[in-house]
Amino acid sequence: MSKNCSPSTRICAMCTHWNGAAGGNQVKPKAGMRHVWEYEPEEQQICYQTHFNKKAWNSCNKWTAKYS
Repeated sequence: MSKNCSPSTRICAMCTHWNGAAGGNQVKPKAGMRHVWEYEPEEQQICYQTHFNKKAWNSCNKWTAKYS
């Protein structure tokens, strides 16, 4: 089930360190809505800052905005 969020939401799906430049496979702008992104909260990718697999909904103190 996809969830919506703002690009400034401090979760892994919106962070530059989560799977680097590739980002998440399920993270994309919501069609027809400005400044709203869709993501799959259970998707897991590597965090290149902490070196752990993290789910899209996770967060940490190393968060850096990926989308503006």
